[in-house]
Amino acid sequence: MKNIGLGSAAFMLAPTLLTSCGTANSTEEDFKYWVWVDGNNEKTIADWKTELTGLREAGITGLIIGGGRQMLEKLIPIAQELGQEVHAWLWTMNRPGDTEAQAHPEWYAVSRNGESSLDVNPYVGYYQWLCPSKPEVQEYVKNFMVSHCDIEGLSAIHLDYVRYCDVILPKGLWAKYDLVQDHEMPEYDFCYCETCQGNFEAENGYRPDSLEDPSQDEKWRKYRWDSITKLVNQVSAAVHAEGKKMSAAVFPYPELARKLVRQSWNEWDLDIVFPMIYHNFYEEDIPWIEYATQQGVNDLNGKFPLHTGVYLPEMKPEEIAQAIAAAKAGGAKGMSFFSNGALKDERLKAFAAVKKS
Repeated sequence: MKNIGLGSAAFMLAPTLLTSCGTANSTEEDFKYWVWVDGNNEKTIADWKTELTGLREAGITGLIIGGGRQMLEKLIPIAQELGQEVHAWLWTMNRPGDTEAQAHPEWYAVSRNGESSLDVNPYVGYYQWLCPSKPEVQEYVKNFMVSHCDIEGLSAIHLDYVRYCDVILPKGLWAKYDLVQDHEMPEYDFCYCETCQGNFEAENGYRPDSLEDPSQDEKWRKYRWDSITKLVNQVSAAVHAEGKKMSAAVFPYPELARKLVRQSWNEWDLDIVFPMIYHNFYEEDIPWIEYATQQGVNDLNGKFPLHTGVYLPEMKPEEIAQAIAAAKAGGAKGMSFFSNGALKDERLKAFAAVKKS
């Protein structure tokens, strides 16, 4: 999935193509290219062989595959023949249609208005968010991720929606939902369940709902991004114990991610991170890709490599080379394209031309 939540948030920062960064710029030889692959079960094996071969010939050596175990088991043998690495693209905290989770309504995040996201879906019908503070949820998510680790040929588990609901959307989406999100609105502010508030009170001596404006409390903000970090690192330890790597799709850079979705991803135990730097969502230009990439690289300080994610559906073919150059200048070690459905025809030709140049 990568509809509204795909990355989705950024402040309006002046676009500027920065040229200095904390790490040496990547060369084409060590710069890895990925694509997020949808879980389209209607395609035949022959269809997939043709598509993945075309991607490999153009220069894609990494695949982040959605669609669950069935799709992974179908595509991994093809990818292995082509020399492509595969990560399992799995939803984490947003669990629409998850009947096992729905059997435990107390697992779901509660808004500042007191509404469960299971019953009242923020923004869109498929937004049903679990609460990361609950031990039962932590165990459930961990076991779900580990259950994919026995898939033969799989390299890594790739976490998506590993965050809270967007408390603020990117400005480019405000009009779509008839919103002006210049502050944190209570219906999009999570989680105020008894577990979260009780844990916070035990640590700090007061409950968030006792405050006139909980959104302004820095300790309460930190509690929530720490809750996501704790869950991620528990999952990471379990996945690593199974001999698999860990990657994640995250918001553009840590400072922004903490504010908009409580995601402090530079503190996570990952092997690779894919910040979704979808500049058009934020009404920014291509040079902003460099700025956002550099922020993440600087915050990581070498902890693990960063591969910049870009949104292709609204990108012109001639902009692909510019986006790659911006990511490299920002210090990225690779780039991932969303998604395979958009990386075809003229865009695929434009990408292949960059690889050959």
